[in-house]
Amino acid sequence: MAAWNTGLFDCCSDGGICLYGWCCAPCLYGENAEKIDGSSCFGSCCIWYLLAQCSLCCLVHMGKRQTLRDRFGLAEDCSDCVATTFCAPCAICQEARELKFRSAAHGGPAPVVTQPMGAPMYSPYGQQGNMQSTYEQPAMRKQ
Repeated sequence: MAAWNTGLFDCCSDGGICLYGWCCAPCLYGENAEKIDGSSCFGSCCIWYLLAQCSLCCLVHMGKRQTLRDRFGLAEDCSDCVATTFCAPCAICQEARELKFRSAAHGGPAPVVTQPMGAPMYSPYGQQGNMQSTYEQPAMRKQ
């Protein structure tokens, strides 16, 4: 089993994730859930938030954390139940950092830098085919 890239309490090792997790832990949980197994970000966020009102968010969070560990072969650094019950924001941030690290390490989605050129030209009148360049009108061609 591999070790996590950061510890449970290394929240400040990534300031952006730390701030996001502190300001809106349910939203970060939703994003993590979507990346882990394709769950709905909005649905996961709402379920976590509603269950957190009764201190039961660990019920859904524990399963997602287990799925993440299974996916990447991560060792259980402390009990998932303990981490998600008593340190939920720290666990969410740790998961987000791990997903960010794994995405960057494996190439992740690359941004499109340029738009492809040389696409076929289409007439605004719906006629496809050989269009004349605006600089070379049929009446202006050299004979």
